[in-house]
Amino acid sequence: MKTPSKGLKTTVRAQSTLPAVAVALVLLTVVTALGLGMADAAIAGADRTPDERRTAAATAALLVDADGPLADRANVLNRSRVAAFDEAALRAAVPPAREYAVSVELAGESLARSGDPVGGTTIRRLVLVERSGRETLSPDGSTVTLPRRTDGATVTIAPTGGATVRTVRAGDRVLLHNDSGLRGTFAVELVPYEPTRLRFETVGALSDGDVTVTYDAPQATKATLVVTVDG
Repeated sequence: MKTPSKGLKTTVRAQSTLPAVAVALVLLTVVTALGLGMADAAIAGADRTPDERRTAAATAALLVDADGPLADRANVLNRSRVAAFDEAALRAAVPPAREYAVSVELAGESLARSGDPVGGTTIRRLVLVERSGRETLSPDGSTVTLPRRTDGATVTIAPTGGATVRTVRAGDRVLLHNDSGLRGTFAVELVPYEPTRLRFETVGALSDGDVTVTYDAPQATKATLVVTVDG
């Protein structure tokens, strides 16, 4: 029996390795394509996530800003504005809401949304929600003290007895004065940074109901504002 020549062995071995090389090339192509696809997806996700985060943070900051659509002061929301806030107001106040799915919730209740976020980025802000109210006080003797943050009041002077109110002071500052006596309803401006003590200088003693002081007394509750943006 003849022994195969070296040339024949080399040819057979080369032919047998061709399918393996072809398979390896196919696998390499597939792996490369998958890798490129995953890289593209990762880059797209990386680009989108910072945009979502920036948009969510900017939206939350706007909604709690004193110049925003909901707040009277920084982080203090007006209950009436909150009640009127809807999708149209959201789109008008927050232009990105026209491109992203944005939802706004307060104390677990939905306020407004544009689209339906299914994931995205969520920002939470602790806020106060104020609702307006009015309080009326009468002097205890000849004075009455109004709480801090009261920037104005309505003073009604209508003596029914023999008393005459000549002067109304806030600390050392004269708010109202008439030597002949004050009578009627007066709006006075106050300094809101500290409690204000009003003093009524009279001739004769005041009776109950002779003087009343009415001022805004908003009531505030804590709540969490939640903004979600999904691009």
